[in-house]
Amino acid sequence: VNLIDNATFNSNSESYEVISNSINIEKVPSSGLGQYLLGTYSNSDFGKLKASFVTQLSLRSTGDNYNYGDNSSIDSVIITIPYQVTKEDNYSDGKPKFSIDSVFGNPDLEFQVGIYELKTFLNTLDPEDPTKNNIYYSDKEFQKSDLPLYLGNFKVNPNDTVSYISRHKLDGSIYDTDTIKETNVIPTMKFPLNKEMVQQLFVDNAGSADYADFESFSHYFRGLYIEASDLSVNSAHLVSISLENSKMTIYYSNDDDEDVRTKNSFTFLFGNIKSNILERDYSNSNFEQNSANRLFVQGAAGSEASVSLFNNNELDEIKNKNWLINDANLTLYIDQNASTDILPEQLFIYNMDENLQIKDMIYEGPTAVGGDLQFDDDGNPEKYIFKITDYISDLVKSDDSAELVNLGIRVFNPSDTPTTLLDVAIRHHSWNPKGVVLYNHNSSNNDKRLKLNISYTELNN
Repeated sequence: VNLIDNATFNSNSESYEVISNSINIEKVPSSGLGQYLLGTYSNSDFGKLKASFVTQLSLRSTGDNYNYGDNSSIDSVIITIPYQVTKEDNYSDGKPKFSIDSVFGNPDLEFQVGIYELKTFLNTLDPEDPTKNNIYYSDKEFQKSDLPLYLGNFKVNPNDTVSYISRHKLDGSIYDTDTIKETNVIPTMKFPLNKEMVQQLFVDNAGSADYADFESFSHYFRGLYIEASDLSVNSAHLVSISLENSKMTIYYSNDDDEDVRTKNSFTFLFGNIKSNILERDYSNSNFEQNSANRLFVQGAAGSEASVSLFNNNELDEIKNKNWLINDANLTLYIDQNASTDILPEQLFIYNMDENLQIKDMIYEGPTAVGGDLQFDDDGNPEKYIFKITDYISDLVKSDDSAELVNLGIRVFNPSDTPTTLLDVAIRHHSWNPKGVVLYNHNSSNNDKRLKLNISYTELNN
């Protein structure tokens, strides 16, 4: 008190309404991801999402090394895709129990899975600029074979940890049954492929020039198209998977030098190029019919919000008031009458006009900027708050009107976090399908309207 005269400044706060709207995201990069989606999901707010993917297969050896021996016959062909799981600590029967992570929707409802031979060649390099890696987008149309290698109903199963492989003699009779467990026993998706089709594709042609190296093989067998489809009008579920250690295993038997039946297998790991196919259908959804009154924000090639702060007159008035910006928050309230079963735990804010990180994200970090889901006193999801103090402070101090940009708000993805001070470009990867309906600036509930709140110190000259 002895050092500062209280008459030299006043602290106060002001709220400003902003203009906002929902924007449909037509596509996102969907190759080289950390996660991939498989399944179908729908609700009244966001419509339908169907997630499929394509992948190469890799060679473990080449040429004559794919020798199936004398009198060989395929016993079984299994596609194996590990779930991401959490191991439960307490189990009384001695058998480990797992819960599957990252399942969105109703895991008790099935969807259909079809596995086809991929007919589109997957380029590693960009055909238009071979100095760059090729990027596949979520709306890419891939060609596939007419007949499926597998077609069946599917739902996640946390207890699917074992494969039983019947071993056959040449006459087709079973001489033994193997119990196959992975080294790290976790549940996996398992899809048995058509043995006759695999025989034609992989056995009859084994040892030919098509197996000489990976490039030859990738032109011969271009990969797998794993497609999800609806089985009913009811919403099923999506599952997020890394595809690490996913593979196709051909189990076969042949005769050794003493005409004794022996067990063998060849494994083809999923290749380096994988790409998600995300198909959206907003027909008759609230997003299609009500986006003028709400903000619809959903990941995985869904939608995001565009936010316009101030008009030029408002910003000029603030600049003339000689304010020192102490704090600036953008608050978005959740429409609790909309779907809340797939709410994202965090949203992300960025400079939409220039596709850049805002200053706060670079210098303060994602924890300080916020965007986390917050709950009211009754435990109901209520709002998201972004702290954008540095950005607003720079706006007030700047003489350049171009500093005022539209801000984008979307579902947070791990790839959004900058890794260095120079990591300012936005990557539009998005494999999180969660979504939220928010009040925009047109809300009839004034307390829930999207607003910018500024706390400031006004210097008294």
